[in-house]
Amino acid sequence: MRLLILSDLHHELWREKAPQIDLTINRPDIVVLAGDISSGAKAVQWATDAFADTPVLYVSGNHEAYGKNLDDVQDDIEAACMGAPNVHFLNCSEYIHGSVRFIGATLWTDFKLFGDAARADAMHEAESAMTDYKRIRLARKGYRKLRAADTAQLHAAHKSWIKKRLAEPFAGSTVVITHMAPSMQSVPEQYRTDLSSAAYASQMDDVVSQADLWIHGHMHETLDYHVGKCRVVCNPCGYINRNGSPENVQFDPAFIVELPDA
Repeated sequence: MRLLILSDLHHELWREKAPQIDLTINRPDIVVLAGDISSGAKAVQWATDAFADTPVLYVSGNHEAYGKNLDDVQDDIEAACMGAPNVHFLNCSEYIHGSVRFIGATLWTDFKLFGDAARADAMHEAESAMTDYKRIRLARKGYRKLRAADTAQLHAAHKSWIKKRLAEPFAGSTVVITHMAPSMQSVPEQYRTDLSSAAYASQMDDVVSQADLWIHGHMHETLDYHVGKCRVVCNPCGYINRNGSPENVQFDPAFIVELPDA
């Protein structure tokens, strides 16, 4: 099975200059979109048109909710996917294709990347520095701004759901798709002492090792490594540079991961 892995396409910034994805080059069986594709639910129509005859598995990132409230955005994406013939929204849900099980969730982070003692400082740093906590609101919390405590709670729920699914026996391969990263190994070397990195990744190597493949986004740098038997990959485009090139110069619009068919 051939998986085309894409994330952080940021169509809300690239607009008509967005890199073209040509399926005739790589002929994937499934397209995986690991978040931060476009604002709101716009990615669903784009994916419906761009990958018309190919199943698409979509996990939302943080940017989908910028300028909106998180609750309604997720409902809007779910509704759009219900009307799409080929796009499947993985929001603590799974999709089985042949002998491969896909389980997906945004994940967020627990802010414990540097340990429990630094957690409060990491949460404060995130709220001070990250746009998420200025541009995303929560409808079910009176439309107030998102807080680090909110995303920490979401992380706990998503992590718990993923662990339960991984604990369920499955005869084939299991692929986990998240937007946020599940390991310190996903954090670029220059940011491994930066407190703000706790809003990008969590220490979940024990969970990661239970999957066969873990796909994530959010980091804006290409990644490919192993945690035990599990391969971890990230193929993000990132923001658009002034010269019109991708922020991530290693972004590959034809990046394929192959899994055994049986």
